Amino acid sequence: MAGYFIGGKREEARPQAQAVPAVATRPDTATPAGQDGSGVMVMRGQAATERREVDLARMTLLEGGTVLRIEGGVGRHFARQLAGLLAENRGLQRIDITSGGGYMMEGFEAARVINRHNLIVRAKSHCASICVALWAAAFSRQLEPDAVIGLHQWTAQCEVMPSPEREQCQHHAQFATNNKSTYEAWLRSAGFNANLIALQARTLPQDMAILTAAQLRSNGVDFVLVDKAD
Repeated sequence: MAGYFIGGKREEARPQAQAVPAVATRPDTATPAGQDGSGVMVMRGQAATERREVDLARMTLLEGGTVLRIEGGVGRHFARQLAGLLAENRGLQRIDITSGGGYMMEGFEAARVINRHNLIVRAKSHCASICVALWAAAFSRQLEPDAVIGLHQWTAQCEVMPSPEREQCQHHAQFATNNKSTYEAWLRSAGFNANLIALQARTLPQDMAILTAAQLRSNGVDFVLVDKAD
């Protein structure tokens, strides 16, 4: 819920859920931000007690098919939809994204698609949770001046679900554990230092560590700051 956390920026594109479908923060239970020991703003939320479905993001081709605008959650079939658009539009060069995250397995597959196609990914407004994998895995990263990146742990509360959803949730949680090293490798290749990787590891799944362009730059993250009009 990074959109809520950062003051309702771009309300029409408010993100849907966190990295694993069993965990989400709720706007009506979020508490004011605090700071961790590094001075990063951490928005507080509460773990969900029930499963919340992630809506599929809107994907819109712009600028003659060279730019793909993505707004919303990394829902079911997100990676398949992205791969299909790339197959149909060979001139696609850049993805502009506003997302608070979504399903882990879809996010990882989408990040691999982005990496294979050497795409530029531009974060607009906010890119949080599994969306960060898409940004980090890109050939080149861009960030608008007021955009933020949101990091937190990945975990699942599978016990709150009935069967068979509980078993599916456990499968997603195991997938997240198995792919932790891949995610961290993407972060390191994007310039995320040990401090930021540790920040992601210690920020509770219901919370969100919010990083500005200046904080990302000071921690070595490799990106280009771009004007909104570009």
